Amino acid sequence: MRPIALSTSSRPVISLRIALWAALTVTIVASVALGYRQYSPAAIWNAIFSFDGSESSVVITTLRLPRALLAPLVGAALGVAGVLTQTLARNRIASPDTLGINGGAALAVVASSVWFGVGSIAGMSMAAISGALATSLLVFGLAASSGGFSPIRIVLVGVTVGGLGYSIVQIILTTNEAQLKELLFWLTGSFADRPIAFALGGAPVVLAGLSVAWMLAQPLDALQADDTTAANLGVPLAVVRWAGFLTISLLTGASVCMAGPVGFVGFVVPHVARRFVGLNHRRLIVTSALIGAIYATAADILARFIIYPAEAPVGAITSTVGGVVLLVLLKRRAA
Repeated sequence: MRPIALSTSSRPVISLRIALWAALTVTIVASVALGYRQYSPAAIWNAIFSFDGSESSVVITTLRLPRALLAPLVGAALGVAGVLTQTLARNRIASPDTLGINGGAALAVVASSVWFGVGSIAGMSMAAISGALATSLLVFGLAASSGGFSPIRIVLVGVTVGGLGYSIVQIILTTNEAQLKELLFWLTGSFADRPIAFALGGAPVVLAGLSVAWMLAQPLDALQADDTTAANLGVPLAVVRWAGFLTISLLTGASVCMAGPVGFVGFVVPHVARRFVGLNHRRLIVTSALIGAIYATAADILARFIIYPAEAPVGAITSTVGGVVLLVLLKRRAA
């Protein structure tokens, strides 16, 4: 018996991936070139490969290049985390934001920084990943405690837990004013003023998460139905869910550590990707990673000009777009 196709033929998908890789390349170059000062491709090339200590070389290598690497990493991670979250929750309005996973990771980073003085990249990454994992397990555990994974109950529990997490963050910050200014901008989500070590440290975690997500693609296809159908198809439900929770935590935690909680990327990107490649998770994961990388990088560029000459937090841009998309989806459901 031939398997049921979940998406379109491979030729349009290959063309789409080529187009997305080209778009990503253009947005990364634009991210390095555009800002308060504009730099030509020749200046960028010379700064990277023939560093001469000039002002333009310093700005490009220490300010522009790190954020041009961070943005696609974070966007790809959150895009794929959103796919996994929506599939495990069986709810298209679920995401690391609406389930409170971003908030749990942010709470863990803030608490470890303020109370225990954690400041290293490795320490913050472990805190963020642990907070994301604890939150995801709490949300799904509470939602399933009444019997079964109800898509509506999961989102309601997630929103409640996320709101509680951010409330605790605000309490911690208001009682530690010395670190308030430093952490407040980070909590809005931003790629600015991050050292390149953040990208280099976060990249292996993100790549590990993306690899596990790819390996989970086939059982996730079956899990889109109900548990009984998935189990009859030979899917080890407990193993897949635990692996999914861990992967979401790796991707979300690494993103929060690198850039703070950049809102609604994991919500918007899977919806866009499904319109292009359908429900097949192998295609959906790759496409979401590319679209997420482009989306986050483009939002970072927009953040530099929307209140020029000042700069807006990129999280404010993505959250605004995500909020509009969420309202549209809710309106369609109500219609």
